[in-house]
Amino acid sequence: MKKNLKKINCNDCIGLFITHDPKRRWGCNFFGFKSNFIPSIEVKKITGMECAYFKLKERKKLHNIEKINSNGRLA
Repeated sequence: MKKNLKKINCNDCIGLFITHDPKRRWGCNFFGFKSNFIPSIEVKKITGMECAYFKLKERKKLHNIEKINSNGRLA
């Protein structure tokens, strides 16, 4: 029986940051490290578990439909 586990994607996490260091491009604010790989890959490789600190980013919705006010005009 397969377990339906969702894979962690750091691009959707508020803890991810990009560095200017070409040897360590990715960083995690929660774990406090920089790496050559996406942090979730490093965490999985080292601990054998998915990231426990993952927090989903709230994305701004830029659709015109949401900018339309009650009068039917763009806000």
